[in-house]
Amino acid sequence: MSNTSHNSLPEVRLERLYRALEPLHHQYDPMAKMLKAPFRAFGVLKIFQGFPVHPTRESLAYAAALLDTGDQILHQRAIKILQQILNLQDQQPNSKTYGVWPKYLEEKPFGILRPDKNWCDFLATRMLQVVLYHRDSLPPKIVAEIDRAILHAARAIQQRNVPLEYTNIAIMGIYVTLATAQIYKIPDLSDYAMTRLRSFHDYTFEQSSFSEYNSPTYTIIALEMLGRLRLHIENSEAQKLIDNIYRLAWDEIATHFHPFTKQWAGPHSRSYSTILESTVLALIERSTSELIEFGISETDSSIDEHWLLLPCPPDLEPFFLPVTESRTNIRTLAKNEPRQVLTTYLAPTFCLGTVNYSDLWHQRRSLLAYWGRSNKPSYLWLRCLQDGIDCAAAQFSSLQAEGSVLAGVAFATDINPINPYISGKYNSKIVTKDLRLRFEFGGSLAVTEFKRMPSPVIAPNLPVHLCVGDLNFQILIPYAQFGQMTPKWEIHQTDSCLCLDIVLWSGKQRAFLLSEIEQAAIAIALQISSENTSISKVDIEVSKYFLTMSWNQLSLKLITCPTDQRSLNTAIFT
Repeated sequence: MSNTSHNSLPEVRLERLYRALEPLHHQYDPMAKMLKAPFRAFGVLKIFQGFPVHPTRESLAYAAALLDTGDQILHQRAIKILQQILNLQDQQPNSKTYGVWPKYLEEKPFGILRPDKNWCDFLATRMLQVVLYHRDSLPPKIVAEIDRAILHAARAIQQRNVPLEYTNIAIMGIYVTLATAQIYKIPDLSDYAMTRLRSFHDYTFEQSSFSEYNSPTYTIIALEMLGRLRLHIENSEAQKLIDNIYRLAWDEIATHFHPFTKQWAGPHSRSYSTILESTVLALIERSTSELIEFGISETDSSIDEHWLLLPCPPDLEPFFLPVTESRTNIRTLAKNEPRQVLTTYLAPTFCLGTVNYSDLWHQRRSLLAYWGRSNKPSYLWLRCLQDGIDCAAAQFSSLQAEGSVLAGVAFATDINPINPYISGKYNSKIVTKDLRLRFEFGGSLAVTEFKRMPSPVIAPNLPVHLCVGDLNFQILIPYAQFGQMTPKWEIHQTDSCLCLDIVLWSGKQRAFLLSEIEQAAIAIALQISSENTSISKVDIEVSKYFLTMSWNQLSLKLITCPTDQRSLNTAIFT
């Protein structure tokens, strides 16, 4: 592939690149030769919480963008960053972290034992960007080191061979291996990458969606990787497969976009921000025609937009325009067992999305609604909190018909409460001072009236009727049990959030052994409507292990005793 230069950018694009770089310049640490940022994360790296750290991924992206400016002073800064980051890769083939870079400069001296292997994919992607566009302008020694780092990363990705359902990393790995094979002419790596691309394409279309479904975070990452593939890969068969997947990504964005609120309707498999990031709206605006105007892209510039173009297929653009009629979008993930069903109801002024089963981990949006004007959107998000942290052991199941949802929450004995992706054996214990189910009303909330304010000391068997703007939210809890506890309502309100909580336990720290609790489940009926009508009664039938609910022609079966996740998920189909 020819070495393409960014150094002759049109003035308008160059100006936007400088604008995007400006805040990053302030983060640059000349002593460390990397960007510096406050640490925000959990897990093994929490020792750094509250301290400034030097991230490798963001620093390398910054370096690549500096090279694109053509400015000689910034070019020298980029070289310093590259030299620093190149030294951090593990290049020992027999190592457990072969090909991987640490997330932060600080990890290496502290001997962090569990670096994120995904950083092999993330940083190799940027290294490829550097050699594709700037090989001729860099010192030969640096180029040779980058070449070596890319080859190590590509072999490490091949060796790791992540499952196809790991959507964004699977696509990223395909890009790195396919581009590396093409640039350095490695036949066996090319064969591997093409086999992976074919398999991922077939797997995704057989399923009808990405496994990391409808994710405002990871669908965008996938789209950007597919954009790189479209731009850099020359193989004609690969291009056809890439174009198909690229369209699927845009279809997922477009068909879940709610024009009135300008939000990405739920349910979300993984999300880091409940209110949609302005960068996503700017990307949509840049990638569509002049018909789609959000007034964001002019002020919200990206360090990649000057070269990574991601045009939306023209026939999908109408989904971003205002609508006057409601529609329901249903997708079934055919590869999952049991099959997951995603339901999204998009009315002119609000949207409501649910998945028929999932957990309530902090990245999930298993029940999510949006309403309000686009400059002041609000949301409703169902959460289960253990000492204020979202509890992944809480398992959600539901059926939805337009603005009505019949749902249940039960507890899995075999899921890590903090992170469902951490495998291992667990003693099904929840140690907590506080456990509650939360209906979180957030965003630019305007609560005008409670139709019914339940006392926080009685069982939550009376409906809550909340008027917000022109919408009526009605919640009914026909069944709530957690061991010997008597759940109750609590209501908390701040300037930006209203929380309606079903409190399962609050007091001194206790260890709840789920496997020994006979009943631990909550039944939910939710109705969102512009009409001010009372919510109807939910018929329930309780047996020793099951709760059967019927409401508004919806019927749902829930296991009430804590058990393994698969049994809980399967119960709704029996």
